[in-house]
Amino acid sequence: MFVKRDGNEAIEINPNYGTDIHLVVNGSDWYWTVFSIMSVTALAYVTAAFFVPRKERFFHYTSIAAAMFSAIAYFSMASNLGWAGVQTEFSHYQGGGIRQVFYARYIGWFLASPLLIINMAFLAGLSWPTVLFMAAMQEVYVVARLIGALIPSDYKWGYFTFAVAAFILVWYNLGYVAMQSIRSLHSATAYDKLATYFGALVGFLGLIYVLYQIAWGLSEGGNVISPTSEGVFYGVLDIIALPLVNSAVVYLTRQVDFAELGVTIPDPVTKA
Repeated sequence: MFVKRDGNEAIEINPNYGTDIHLVVNGSDWYWTVFSIMSVTALAYVTAAFFVPRKERFFHYTSIAAAMFSAIAYFSMASNLGWAGVQTEFSHYQGGGIRQVFYARYIGWFLASPLLIINMAFLAGLSWPTVLFMAAMQEVYVVARLIGALIPSDYKWGYFTFAVAAFILVWYNLGYVAMQSIRSLHSATAYDKLATYFGALVGFLGLIYVLYQIAWGLSEGGNVISPTSEGVFYGVLDIIALPLVNSAVVYLTRQVDFAELGVTIPDPVTKA
């Protein structure tokens, strides 16, 4: 006997009521794929944490949280949940209308993306105030883009400008301040390629963030591409940013002195 497979029923169970431009089954399938990648990434970080001393698991803990936040966001989008219908400003795609905008994506970014910035900042040996400032600017960047995505008028581009300004501040601290800091670390002196590798990651991440702005302009901002194409664009960038770039950052932490970075976790006190 053969069991009939119904396939992906997410959009049938959670339909796109009240929208003209919305996700289709292929887009949901893609979101399930990214959800699986993020879930496996979280599991990989958990597994890797057992192979390092407990007091040196700071970067693993932040990475586990980031991957889980991303997995939850993609689970929601794959299920066709966590969205709002927004009137498009432009009629480039399908003549405009009510477009489906996933606010679940932005919640995931708000929670996960500062952790990636924190990992890179601490790897470079930056101080707590600078790290907190960078994390706050990253959250301003996400919140401004979310508000802009939910606004139907051209005022959305004002919020986009706030997001770009916040991104520039984050990028300045990563590209200049962090690079100056990592070159001064004794760890970077011992491992002369550490600063070079870190600089390459910063440059690559900067390119990814520029592509994020383009993706926003083509999707929620300008209504040029479909929600499915939007999901593919954002999904590829998220995969590069978290499972790839962040994993490279975690790998580079093997070459630094955690005490020098100020992120050593005290050993737990246990009773005899």
